Amino acid sequence: SWAILFFIDDFAYYWFHRISHESRLFWNFHVVHHSSEFYNLSVAVRQSWFSGLLHWVFYAPIMLLGFAPWMFAVMHGFNLIYQFWIHTRLIDRLGPLEYVLNTPSHHRVHHGVNNPYLDRNYAGVLIIWDRMFGTFVEETEEPRYGIIKPIRSYNPLWVNLHGWFEMIEAMRSKKTLPGKLKCIFASPNMDFDDRPKVNAAA
Repeated sequence: SWAILFFIDDFAYYWFHRISHESRLFWNFHVVHHSSEFYNLSVAVRQSWFSGLLHWVFYAPIMLLGFAPWMFAVMHGFNLIYQFWIHTRLIDRLGPLEYVLNTPSHHRVHHGVNNPYLDRNYAGVLIIWDRMFGTFVEETEEPRYGIIKPIRSYNPLWVNLHGWFEMIEAMRSKKTLPGKLKCIFASPNMDFDDRPKVNAAA
């Protein structure tokens, strides 16, 4: 049952992480993690003060499958601890492990803001989910780290809240209800998403 829970938890993390990039509502929590223009181990613990408010939505169903909460806590903790060490520029490719595991190389791509790296490689532990669902991109050059619109601030309050202010400003600029709803639920990059589509078989 531990092996099954491992795959279920990692699969849930992939979708939670992906939606955290593809929906502005969720991105407003996750942007804190990506706002650093540096890439090192400290970025792993650069997290939103409020991320727990929606985090549970993706994991509560796991309990309904019959797994004890303590088992989930242990497994999810392992998943998050694994991701700590991949926030580094000091480790190069890891040979055959690159095909299965999320590695520093794969995660550097994820933190890249330049095309075609933007919004790719959402894996927690297993990179197979990205390969399966067409979001995998291999590292071919040094990524440019950070977010599309740098915040240029070290104020922790502003780092945590700036995304919400940008969302409200975007909503105010829209005249229709569908337009306003897109500002909440659509991609935070919807106004400048010109990247080429990645073949699902990549």
